[in-house]
Amino acid sequence: MRDDVHRPAPTLTRVFESPSLAMAAAAARARVTCAHRAHASRIQERSRSMPFPAPSDGAPARVRRVRELVCRYRPLRDHDGRIVHVPNVALSDARTAAAAFAPLLADEPVEVFAVACLSTRHRLLAWHVLSRGTRASTSVSLPDVFVPACLTPGTTALIVVHNHPSGDPTPSLDDAQLTLRLCRAADVLDMPLLDHLIVGEAGRYYSFREAGVVALSTPGGHR
Repeated sequence: MRDDVHRPAPTLTRVFESPSLAMAAAAARARVTCAHRAHASRIQERSRSMPFPAPSDGAPARVRRVRELVCRYRPLRDHDGRIVHVPNVALSDARTAAAAFAPLLADEPVEVFAVACLSTRHRLLAWHVLSRGTRASTSVSLPDVFVPACLTPGTTALIVVHNHPSGDPTPSLDDAQLTLRLCRAADVLDMPLLDHLIVGEAGRYYSFREAGVVALSTPGGHR
């Protein structure tokens, strides 16, 4: 898995410092985000309107037109069309989280990168599939991760997850470098990153938190 440096996108600094640019980026990405919301023990369909305050008069015209963003959620289904059930438990440790997310990535022939949005009790609120790549890599940028997380109501923490179709969850250098960048961005945004999990086969996984790369964080950047 590699970080996408070729796709033009707002930088994290701009998204963080400029609410207008943040809204423009959110609107642009909302159409391509595949989102699934968890409720109880199953993933169900849900729609929600997210009103934004009117941008200032000095904002660009295309930004002033942004008034409301609608996020539509649909059931997550496996390759046979069956709805995937997610345990309604606190995903506070790597083993529990990996067991919950493994079915969501099972039998994927290519690398898939996703972000799991969690509540204050670390229960799954939404599952956003951010990218699908090849058997050896996939591309993701910082806005890809944090824009959907910031737009999901109730999100207070997140876990990023991707699979290795080879079955070996050993991280690559690119995986490690992206994780460090995600940690720094999470501190800036006061959005705790609980872990970056790599899911392999037969229950195998790699946790950057267990490896000591991702430390437990709290809003305000305190660890």
